[in-house]
Amino acid sequence: MQSMVDYAHSELSRYLPCACAVDFTLGQGNDTLFLSQYADTVYAFDIQQKAIELSSRRINSQNVHLVLDSHVHFDRYVESFDVGIFNLGYMPGISHEVTTVLETTQKAIKKAVECMRQAIVIVVYIGHAAGAQEGQWLEEYCSSLDSHRFNVSTYRMMNKRQAPYVITIEKR
Repeated sequence: MQSMVDYAHSELSRYLPCACAVDFTLGQGNDTLFLSQYADTVYAFDIQQKAIELSSRRINSQNVHLVLDSHVHFDRYVESFDVGIFNLGYMPGISHEVTTVLETTQKAIKKAVECMRQAIVIVVYIGHAAGAQEGQWLEEYCSSLDSHRFNVSTYRMMNKRQAPYVITIEKR
């Protein structure tokens, strides 16, 4: 069985290649690196300078724009995009005190849903307090999306209650 990140990448690959992709949560740059191989332009956002530094060493590509800013401000840099990924939670190997939080995640995802041309993939980590809040809100929000405009699916381990899972929101 694939890891959640591998599954997220396989979901994204259904819409690739593309003109513009957004990694809303840069972290160590794994998703950005993946997208850079298939998208003409990639924008990647993080509020941590350490994430920008680590990723800039790994990703040496002219089509990638690493942005030190919150994902909630993505629309200051890009009007619309084909595919996007949120890998919620904290950056592995760095302080677990810095996590995505419900308030900005809500705003960013709501804006992203309106700006996407194809799909958004969200990896949800519910094993910590902030992630549990995000997961609960995402379940409610995604379930309420208009089924005439969007298809929404989940991929999860049914026998592991605290395991990460993936939500895909596809524009119809």
